[in-house]
Amino acid sequence: MSEAAAAVKKKAAGDNRSRILAAAARLFTRQGFHGTSTRDIAAEAGVSLGNIYNYFGTKEEIFVSLLRRYEAEYFTRGQPLIRAMSSTAFPDNIEALGFASRETVEKFSDYILLIYVDVVEFGAKHVNGMFGRMRQGYAAALKAGPAGKARVARDIDPAGALMMVTWNYFNYFIMEKLFKVRGHYGLADEQAVKLFARVFKRGILA
Repeated sequence: MSEAAAAVKKKAAGDNRSRILAAAARLFTRQGFHGTSTRDIAAEAGVSLGNIYNYFGTKEEIFVSLLRRYEAEYFTRGQPLIRAMSSTAFPDNIEALGFASRETVEKFSDYILLIYVDVVEFGAKHVNGMFGRMRQGYAAALKAGPAGKARVARDIDPAGALMMVTWNYFNYFIMEKLFKVRGHYGLADEQAVKLFARVFKRGILA
């Protein structure tokens, strides 16, 4: 086989695999894992059932591949949170982290829904390790930031504080965007982001 033909074959294989994963993500987030069959995924992807087994041994392997792909993408350069962490040193970028969290929830809505699927249907079997590695990702992103060192009080762990800030923003926007509970703080998004930033920077005491 010529190099050109091999390259075409490799691209076709990559396209098929991506199409299968995209179809699986749509179905798993709508129907759950156990409510989706491998045959459903093949039909949604427009490939034969046998074609799926060229790339994945089981339906669960498809599910795990999706989670791993999203996890890898989450901390890559160009993602909203990484851009916010790279723009200004923590905690001066808390408001930017808020708006980046909104963008992340919107961009990774399928990933978040798949996490819920894993919790409900697998008892968090697959995402447990991912969350265990989360601090490592935040610490690396913090270290690569503008100053390389957060400007926080000496008794505050910077990586822990960064996680606390972003996950509080995430919880807010998951409720707003995925649970569709609009204005559940009685505030517009911009006002809520500013309130979170004020509380995190100065506390709630007068």
